Amino acid sequence: MAEQQSEVKIRIVKKKGGHGAAHGGAWKVAYADFVTAMMAFFLLMWLLNSADKNTKAGIAGMFQDPNFFNTERGKEILSNYGKGILPGGRGMSPGPDGGGTPDTEAAEEREHKALKGAKEAIENAFEKDELLQAFKDQISMDFTDEGLRIQIQDKAARVLFDSGSAKLKPYTLSILQEIARELGKLPNRVVIGGHTDAQQYSNKAYTNWELSAERANAARRVMESAAQGLRPDQVRRVTGYADTVPVEGLDPKDPQNRRISIVVLSAASEAAEEKRQKTQAQPVPAPPGEKPAAR
Repeated sequence: MAEQQSEVKIRIVKKKGGHGAAHGGAWKVAYADFVTAMMAFFLLMWLLNSADKNTKAGIAGMFQDPNFFNTERGKEILSNYGKGILPGGRGMSPGPDGGGTPDTEAAEEREHKALKGAKEAIENAFEKDELLQAFKDQISMDFTDEGLRIQIQDKAARVLFDSGSAKLKPYTLSILQEIARELGKLPNRVVIGGHTDAQQYSNKAYTNWELSAERANAARRVMESAAQGLRPDQVRRVTGYADTVPVEGLDPKDPQNRRISIVVLSAASEAAEEKRQKTQAQPVPAPPGEKPAAR
């Protein structure tokens, strides 16, 4: 029998050549980098075109000398034109250590000087007015982290409101109107608070919370209605604190805890409060798989 030979199968594989490799994904990455670089370039050109001569001089000086803004010329440019390239820019905000641009520090110094001037003007008004002289010891003014704080306190013989109500005494009207005339000259917004002592009402339907809030609101109405008083948009917040914030060192039931507090907010405190409110107003995302609550 003739020997059978094994059949040999030949497999032909055709390889793609030439432009076949170009259909991969590597070119997309390179193209994305190119588009990003071009966008950054045109943005830079637009910003430079929007800048004035002094800003361009500052940028050129920075590239030539890293310490340019420590020189006299650099400090002058930063002071006069350091609010940003675009119109309406606010410049650099204070850093973690509280420092900022010279322009920011100068603004804070001017604001503190204005608040101090308002404090001195109120003190002088109470010195000159015979009616208000009797209440000098019931008014205290100091500076806190929020700004200028003015407090008008009760005394056993001279109370600010009728007992258990938000009806102001006639002399309380004069005190609030005089303070309002000075604060109305300031651009700063104010926070008005009402405080009570720890004496509780027997009627639980009306508590120190309602009383303190109504007294604070009564003070607001007087200060806004005073001639040259607070502007309608100057009051930032009206709050009733009840007896939760007694005067330091006093017994919670001391009559001097019954008071009206007026805080003139600094620009920094105002900005921080606005930022906090915006953060709190953001909606909380629903957990995965849970539909948001219907409004």
